[in-house]
Amino acid sequence: PILSLANAFSGDDVRDWYARISKLIPAGRKVQFTVEPKIDGLSVVLHYRDGVFVQGATRGDGNIGEDITPNLRTVRAVPLKIPVESKTARKVSVPSSIVVRGEAFIELKAFEEMNAQIEKEGGKTFANPRNAAAGFLRQLDSRITAKRPISLLCYQIVAADGDTPRSQFELLNYLNTIGFPTTDIAKRFDSLDKAIAYAESWNDKRDTLSFEADGVVI
Repeated sequence: PILSLANAFSGDDVRDWYARISKLIPAGRKVQFTVEPKIDGLSVVLHYRDGVFVQGATRGDGNIGEDITPNLRTVRAVPLKIPVESKTARKVSVPSSIVVRGEAFIELKAFEEMNAQIEKEGGKTFANPRNAAAGFLRQLDSRITAKRPISLLCYQIVAADGDTPRSQFELLNYLNTIGFPTTDIAKRFDSLDKAIAYAESWNDKRDTLSFEADGVVI
């Protein structure tokens, strides 16, 4: 199952959530919080076997998704083999089977340029980047998808046949190391109040992002 996120609309909502789940945390356990952007795109699920990309799907209804493997193969940001060479030219081992979740989207500048070109050619423009990305990834002709500026950011390992990092911040670093694009504005905090303050700081800074975001994730 590819689950959706719970919503909070204020710092107090987040504190109430933590008060509920903290009862499940063993006494003395150190807790840290990772804050990252919630990208407004299309959730995609990427399956790898023996390091090779074998299937890609949409989230669908959370239980059954739509197979869009041919289209995802044309997205440059999707690694077809993992691990890729890291910056230090050192290979990192990956589980024999691993399923990664990410968000496919079109950056705002690329979206404007694409719409301008479509309009110039007499075609029908798109209302927003999310609809455009979803339409291109679901399209029957992958050659059309290949021509579109679709980006990807990954943030979750759904399943793996082997050990993977347990904390979210370490997991983001691991995904990046083995070849997946990840956000560069995620931060980790030792206190919930600091995490909330960082989340709220994006209320005024969201327009500085290169993509559309409809919140942040703690």
